[in-house]
Amino acid sequence: MEGYEGRVNDFIKNNFTGVTEAQDANSRQSLLGLGNSLYGKSYSYEQQAKTNFYDRTTNQGLDSVRTQIRNNAAPYEELKRQGLAAIDAADMPEAWKAERRALWDADAAESKWRWKFESNPKAALSDLKAPAGSRVGQAYQRLVSKGWAPHQAAGIVGNLQAESGVSLNTQARNAGDGTDGSDSIGIAQWNGKRAQALKAFAVERGADWHDFNTQIDFIDHELRTTERAAGENLARSANAEEAAAAFTGYERPAGWSAGNARGSHNWTGRRDNALRIAGENPQAEDADLDAISYDRREQLASWGETQYSQQVNKERAAAKDRYSLLIATEPQNVSQSVILRDQTLDNGDKATLINSLNSAMKDRGATDALIGAIAAGSVSVNPFNSDQTKIADKAYERMASAAGSVQDQQVVTSDFIARTGYIPEPVQAELRRGSASTNPAEVAQAMEAASVFQKNAPVSFGAFDGSSGVSKNLDLYKTYTGAMGYTADEAAKKIIASNDPEQIRRRDAILKSEPIKKALKDTDADDVAAIFKGGLFSRSPDVGASVGADEIKVGVNPESEAAIVADYRSVLEEALVDANGDQAAAQDIAKRRFQTIYGTTNYSPLAGNIVVRYPPEKAYPAMPDGSHDYIREQLAEAMKAEGVEASAFYLQGDADTEKDIKAGKPARYQVFYEQDGKLQRYNLPFYADPEAAKAQIKEKQAATVKEAEQRMLENRAEQQRRFPDGEGLGQVERFGNDQLFRGIAREGSPMARAQLDAAEKRNAAAERGRQGRSKDDADQRAWEALSPEEQRRRSQDAFLDGPGPFQKQGMQ
Repeated sequence: MEGYEGRVNDFIKNNFTGVTEAQDANSRQSLLGLGNSLYGKSYSYEQQAKTNFYDRTTNQGLDSVRTQIRNNAAPYEELKRQGLAAIDAADMPEAWKAERRALWDADAAESKWRWKFESNPKAALSDLKAPAGSRVGQAYQRLVSKGWAPHQAAGIVGNLQAESGVSLNTQARNAGDGTDGSDSIGIAQWNGKRAQALKAFAVERGADWHDFNTQIDFIDHELRTTERAAGENLARSANAEEAAAAFTGYERPAGWSAGNARGSHNWTGRRDNALRIAGENPQAEDADLDAISYDRREQLASWGETQYSQQVNKERAAAKDRYSLLIATEPQNVSQSVILRDQTLDNGDKATLINSLNSAMKDRGATDALIGAIAAGSVSVNPFNSDQTKIADKAYERMASAAGSVQDQQVVTSDFIARTGYIPEPVQAELRRGSASTNPAEVAQAMEAASVFQKNAPVSFGAFDGSSGVSKNLDLYKTYTGAMGYTADEAAKKIIASNDPEQIRRRDAILKSEPIKKALKDTDADDVAAIFKGGLFSRSPDVGASVGADEIKVGVNPESEAAIVADYRSVLEEALVDANGDQAAAQDIAKRRFQTIYGTTNYSPLAGNIVVRYPPEKAYPAMPDGSHDYIREQLAEAMKAEGVEASAFYLQGDADTEKDIKAGKPARYQVFYEQDGKLQRYNLPFYADPEAAKAQIKEKQAATVKEAEQRMLENRAEQQRRFPDGEGLGQVERFGNDQLFRGIAREGSPMARAQLDAAEKRNAAAERGRQGRSKDDADQRAWEALSPEEQRRRSQDAFLDGPGPFQKQGMQ
């Protein structure tokens, strides 16, 4: 460039005569700019040419050496020498070789560090950043050698890392950071007069101010002179955290004040650095790594921390997953102490796992109790209570897993649902899958199971996710296999067809047909009443109705009648859609669905045998005799306890009744009663208690049986007292050993004589009977000969005076 500038001056002097000084300067500047641009481009081209040549001739050969170092850096010096030999043997200018040798030192050192990172990431990171590292350890040890306590040296270096980076970069520069606008420089980020003092200190020592030891010594110098106040505070510190706080008075970062050192910028980082360094007492790092530039060290440290963090997270996640699996399957085999001692886990993981373990052990205890209760008899599980269903699902999983064959698992499933009234979540999922299947065999199997489960667990069957779809298909299945006589396979195929999009479009078209529209329009209260008029031999009599009643009223008034008919019409319309427009099937489906909500009741205050929504007879089960009389009896007793006695009591459902039934709770009803000819409403709802009614029936049955047994024993005792030797000829004979034998009595035996006496008595009694009957006949003839007035007179006298010869006697 110097030769180029001379040529530019000569060119302007010879060719630009007579121009002004300003024009001369502009021309000179333009030509020099062009020259600089050309020089930059040529330099870039030269460097790229060197790089390409290096890659072709040397760098590819060095790849194998790098790989060997990364795989095993034990023979590092030999491998490094092989790399240098490859560079020396390259066909390139010596100046280029010198550049490549310098790059190879850093390249080999980085390969060695990567080898160390693979074997021990934490130690390798310590070589590049705090607490270990040549400069960190170097600074720490140099400060200790100058008389500072180890924890005080850690406090100083921890702050220096916060100022100039983890590797303590002596060339760190923060432009304009000083309060006077000057740059902050060096490991302590000196600025203004203190930066000038550092440079003067270095000149006095004959050293470059960038020298690392010079900067460490300058810190010690200031702490004992111009920054003596900070030095004294540091000397009084008792631990690394106090030392870090004291040294902020030397740095005085943003947020610092004499009264609040811990308010300094990045205080947490300063404190943590100091604590870490004090805990590890760092020494100087691997000297080979000094060849790596500081910028590259920062990059490697950042990369390594990310990789190490990911590795730790993976190991922690794997350990957490192992514990979680054990807790979920075998909590009794997991110990809290083992979790607490596991160094792979952090405190958050340990807390989470221990909480899970405690919860699992609690659940296991509850699961054991539920399994025991199931084995002992029936137990109720509320499908709307998440805690109960969670325990029930765990109990089912354990019981099912203990079953061997598929058949055994099916037996366990059926028994579990029958005893608990709850359909476990795995079974729910299987019902959903089977119901939505396109395989007729799977659909039929799911529907058969659903039919049993609906009967044994009706509340749970209507409560699980997706139950509406299963219920819809089950209604169709029952109609097809029951009322319409299809086989299970045929019914399943029709259900699959009804869920096909094309079939749905067809069904919609049918629903819009005039006959269907007319059938829906013509639906009225008589159709609703007909649902509940099924007699004893009807196909599906309603358990909540007065079966066979002559007159059934729909609703308590015209408004409620209209609402009920509208409900039925909606149910019928949905059934028509589900039955693909088949009116007969739709009516049967609608009837069954409608009967799940509506029924007849005799507890209405307005009429008997009336169709209402959720009548008490549906909300509460009938007793073994088929009656619901216990509801009325319990209602009367409850009202009497409340001080209300009336000629009649009634029950009427409301919105709360429906909520209770849908939640699987005992249904509450509003109470009405008649008193003094007026219908009044009580202010509290009524709940029936079927279990108490069952208990009373059992008590009555037990008392009846006990009374019968007592009478039987008394009759036997009386029989033995009256006939110690038996009664009747040839029946029983008692011998001296008090044993009884059946057969003919021996001639002359006591029993034979007794039999003869009994025979004589019977004969005498028969004779007296004949004589009495003869006398009665004579009396009867004499009585009949009297006039009616005489017969009435004698009868009245006989009633006043006692029996006379003509008074009629009772049955003999």
